[in-house]
Amino acid sequence: MRTKGWLVALVIVGLACGDDDGGSDAGVDAGEIDAGDDASAIDAAGADAERADTGTDRVPGCGRTTYPLGASTEASIEHDGVTRTFRVHVPPSYDADAPTPLVLMFHGGFGSGRQLETGSGMSTVADREGFLAVYPDGTGSIRTWNGGGCCGSAVRDDVDDVGFVDALLDHLESELCVDRARVFSSGMSNGGILSHRLACELSDRIAAIAPVAGTIMIDPCTPTRPVHVMQIHGTDDGHVPWEGGFGCGPSGADYTSVPDTLEAWRTRNACDATTTETFAMGDGTCDGYEGCDDGGDTWLCAIEGGGHSWPGTPRDAELVECPEDGAVSTTFFASEAIWSFFSTRGR
Repeated sequence: MRTKGWLVALVIVGLACGDDDGGSDAGVDAGEIDAGDDASAIDAAGADAERADTGTDRVPGCGRTTYPLGASTEASIEHDGVTRTFRVHVPPSYDADAPTPLVLMFHGGFGSGRQLETGSGMSTVADREGFLAVYPDGTGSIRTWNGGGCCGSAVRDDVDDVGFVDALLDHLESELCVDRARVFSSGMSNGGILSHRLACELSDRIAAIAPVAGTIMIDPCTPTRPVHVMQIHGTDDGHVPWEGGFGCGPSGADYTSVPDTLEAWRTRNACDATTTETFAMGDGTCDGYEGCDDGGDTWLCAIEGGGHSWPGTPRDAELVECPEDGAVSTTFFASEAIWSFFSTRGR
């Protein structure tokens, strides 16, 4: 593998918005997503990674089968006097007596958990690989998350989304045999921004994050332990610009740049300033910082010319268009890459 700086190719990602009745940034059934021969490149990239020793305490949900196997179920909990909704997808192979990894998936502004599930294809990956996938809903008439500096009514109303996620994990551990050492977070746009905040403020529960088209918008960020980070971002993202600042969408946020986001995580995870190409797929290239001795791998996946969308799926019809936004990748499969990264990185 060759060593290089964070210069060129940076991964496209996006899928910010969608409708409530299953429309998606992708608008495609998850079963249609096929990484093809490039999937082996992702697997090879993680083949030498040390798999986490799960060694988790048995959670109260072990031994129970609360949700139907091979299906997605709507559920809710009460938090801060508000009914918070989410979707739980349980793979057909789920064993109620075996600690099982969990991936939290946070939609973008204007979106919903159902929309992200349909658009990302992550439940298809979960069925094949045997992990739980959970798709929470944000708050407000236009659903958003409080990621710190973005977005919408969630920020204006100071919604306690970190507390909600903490309570949601308590609930899931009471209903399912969750592996506490392998709880992960991903999300699109505003959902990616929330994933960064969770890594900062809920690092005792989140082992790794993989934000798509969303940079860090919380300061200070003081995780209590190293968190693995894989940032996926398009070099020509018009909504959350690569170089930071104001995008073309309706958020009105002054976004942190991708380079500043990665440099901050590199520092927190005590990584060297040099990088190595970990794998390439289609128009996407993923580089990882070397020497992350504190245990928090830090990767940047970039798609050259990529815009604000979830790679490997069609553009969301609900996404606010802007002439500055780049193309949608059809050759980099974000959900496949995300799970490959998560699968070998527990806490």
